[in-house]
Amino acid sequence: MFNKTLAAVVLATSLTACADRTPQVIAVPSSSAEVDKPGQMTITGQATLEVSPDCADLTISINADDIKPGVAVKRLEAKRLTLISALRKLGVETADIKLSTLMLDPIYAPNPEGWATLKVRTYRARMTVTATTRDFAKIADIMDSAAEAGATEISNNFRRSDLPALKKKVRDMALTAAKEKAKQTADALGIKVGRVTSVAENAGGYMWHATYFPQVANAMETGDSSSAVVLGGQLQPLTLDVTIGFELAKS
Repeated sequence: MFNKTLAAVVLATSLTACADRTPQVIAVPSSSAEVDKPGQMTITGQATLEVSPDCADLTISINADDIKPGVAVKRLEAKRLTLISALRKLGVETADIKLSTLMLDPIYAPNPEGWATLKVRTYRARMTVTATTRDFAKIADIMDSAAEAGATEISNNFRRSDLPALKKKVRDMALTAAKEKAKQTADALGIKVGRVTSVAENAGGYMWHATYFPQVANAMETGDSSSAVVLGGQLQPLTLDVTIGFELAKS
C-alpha cells in the first residue's frame, strides 16, 4: 500500500515538472492608435536652371595725397568727377555709379634708425567707386578710361540682377515635379495621397548662396589695361531638391 502511494506521488511530481517546462504564450492586444495610423509616402522633386550673368560690377579705386588732409580730399574729389565724366561718356548711367568707400589715412615718414615714429609725411584720401554695366563689350574700355582718370586698382565681378526671381522659379519647378511624381506613384500603386505632413529643401549649385559668379577676371593694377582678362562668365546651375512627406488616404 505504501509503495503504491509513493509511486503516485512521484508520478504527480513528474507531471507537474513537465507542465512547468511548457512555454506560455501571452497575447497582447494591438493598440487602436497603431491600427488606425495612416501610411506614409515621401517624394523628392528636383529642378535645375542654368543661369548666366547679365551685368558686371567694376570696382575702381582712386586716391590722392597731400600734407594737408583737406587738400587731399579735394584732390580726390576732382579725380572722382573726372572718373564719373569718363564713365558717362562710355554710356554708364549715373544710377549705376555708386560710391562704395571713402577713407583718409596718415602716411608716416620712414625712420632709418628702425624705431617707431609718429611723424606724418602726408595724408592719403582713398575712394572706391562701383560702376555697373550690362554691356560686357564695354568692360575693357571702362578699365582704360578709369586708368586714365587716375585709378590705382580695377577689378570686375559678374552677377545676375534678377537672381531672387530665378530662385522662386526653380522652387516652383521643384514643387511641381514633386507633386507630379506623387500623383504618378499613387496612380501606379492604386493608392490615394492624403495631406502633406512635411516639406524640406536642399539647395545646390554655386549661385544659390552667392552674389557673384566664380571669379573669371583678373584684378588690374594701373598701367596697361590690355593685360586684364575679361570674360563673360560661365553658366552656373541653380538646383533645388524639395522633399515632401504625404499621408496615404484610407480607401
